[in-house]
Amino acid sequence: MLDIVEEGDALIVKILEPELQMYLIPQFRSAIDALLAKEPKRVVFDFAAVNHLDSSAMGAMFHFQRHMQEAGGKVILINVSKHVMQIFKITKSDGHLTFSASLSEALKK
Repeated sequence: MLDIVEEGDALIVKILEPELQMYLIPQFRSAIDALLAKEPKRVVFDFAAVNHLDSSAMGAMFHFQRHMQEAGGKVILINVSKHVMQIFKITKSDGHLTFSASLSEALKK
């Protein structure tokens, strides 16, 4: 489901599932919450393999973002496909999340 790499003070979370839907979200949240307990400065979610997400996945992303903001950190999304970005835009979630064009750019934020 996930491939996680530490790079400096950042965690890079490559999502390996093509569809982030409600049946995966409890496992997804549990795995990410355990990582957030380490208090990284940045968590970069790589969406390259994701071609669909539902409202429960967006809720999880907002949960992670809120947790990181409270801890003084950031959540950054990279490699978001046009289709998935359209979902973020339609739901007006794109204005509440941080997106970067590349991993190197995300690691500088």
